[in-house]
Amino acid sequence: MINWREKFIATGIHFVVTALLGAIAAAVIFLVWYPSPFHIMIGGAELFMLVVGCDLALGPLLSLVVYNSRKSRRHLLIDYAVIGVLQIGALLYGVMTTADARPVYIAFSHDRFEVVLAGQLSDAELAEASDPRYREVPWTGPRFVAVVVPPEERLDATLKAISGNEEHLRPRYYVPFESQLENIRKRAKPLEDLERKKPASQALLQEALKGAEVPSERLAWLPLRHPRGFWSAVVDETTGKPVAYIDLDPYD
Repeated sequence: MINWREKFIATGIHFVVTALLGAIAAAVIFLVWYPSPFHIMIGGAELFMLVVGCDLALGPLLSLVVYNSRKSRRHLLIDYAVIGVLQIGALLYGVMTTADARPVYIAFSHDRFEVVLAGQLSDAELAEASDPRYREVPWTGPRFVAVVVPPEERLDATLKAISGNEEHLRPRYYVPFESQLENIRKRAKPLEDLERKKPASQALLQEALKGAEVPSERLAWLPLRHPRGFWSAVVDETTGKPVAYIDLDPYD
């Protein structure tokens, strides 16, 4: 006779353990790797959520099927070991895929920001970084850098960019963000220009800047390009860094 009470208790315990592991992984991904709004902008966490959802559903369901108190402890250990390996394997796959698509740099290049993903930086390009700080991709969230091409390398950089290896994907050209602050201020445009160009931006800006502690006279905007298209970045002209991002393509 099936003891459903024991089965449901085992299933509940399995669900709690699975949910705890998923919550730990989600905290790292959504609080560190994909700070808001990058999880919306890039969408790289979608696969992870799918994998975790499957883990939460299938793991406990398998527990409901295999658990039987009349089985020997050895048989139960084997059953749960197989389920655990499958679940952990799926979770690791989701985490590593999400890690490869995470934003690692927000690079100011020419007249806009570029979102650089971990998977876009090849080992060869990382090894050629002139500054040792840029020879490894960061794991603690996206960092701000600027891109500067020396005059003697501009032709090579242009040819490489035409073939798809753009300047912001080559850490050899990375310099500290603060070194280009004056150039960022020159390139940044008043918010009024964006509002005139894109009337829909007014409501988006109001929503994005709720609670912002930066005076409006210090705010400007720059385009921001990511692998899926363009957004607009609201910039604090004192620091040159974005204080908000809005889902608005300034070129469309």
